[in-house]
Amino acid sequence: MGFNSDYFWECLRSGIIYIPNTIKLVFISLLTGFIFGTIIALIRVYKVPVINKVLAIFVTVYQGVPIVVALLLYNLLFMLEFNNLAKFLNLSKTVKDVDNIWVGIFALTLTAICSMSEVIRGALLSIDKGQDEAGYSVGLTKVQTIRRIIVPQMVPVAIPMMINNIVGLIKASSVVMAIGITEIAAGAIIPGSRTYSFFEGYAAAALIYWTFTVLIEYLAGRLRKHTGKFKRSSYD
Repeated sequence: MGFNSDYFWECLRSGIIYIPNTIKLVFISLLTGFIFGTIIALIRVYKVPVINKVLAIFVTVYQGVPIVVALLLYNLLFMLEFNNLAKFLNLSKTVKDVDNIWVGIFALTLTAICSMSEVIRGALLSIDKGQDEAGYSVGLTKVQTIRRIIVPQMVPVAIPMMINNIVGLIKASSVVMAIGITEIAAGAIIPGSRTYSFFEGYAAAALIYWTFTVLIEYLAGRLRKHTGKFKRSSYD
């Protein structure tokens, strides 16, 4: 099996076209996952009655479900039940009117929520409990203590784990091709449908994902330096 460089560049161009779909899949899921994951982490760390245990069970159970299984399950539910739900809500849309990329975003978002909640929870637990008491002793409320004292110390601890999750989410986004969503991986192998030679397509997709990862790692390094300076200045 030879490697055709011209065919590789064609596959690379085809994959690049669908980068916006991958960005939408990853960053909508990431932003939503970070917001709700932080809320879940705070609830669990500060042990809000009842809700704390419910969320702990949800995160534990959901993390045991492979993302591709969850994705296929949500897609089936979407195709089977969306029309009934739209009719119940008096909406004029049908399942054909909705881009199934939102099914992929939903599946990735739930995964991001669970993983981010564990990252944030671990970072929060790494902060000495005396920090809370120090905030209360100077008249700060619980919210003010979290915002002014806990979060600035938590961020540098959380960043490395968050970067790992972001890279994992970028790679996990490729599974959405299982329900017909065209993103980088699916886009890169489109030229292969003509020749049934997919090696160059997968190599092109790997190169694009690797470039994404390098960029994320570079930005993370800059962010780590910035937060490290911030953290050190807080002790000056």
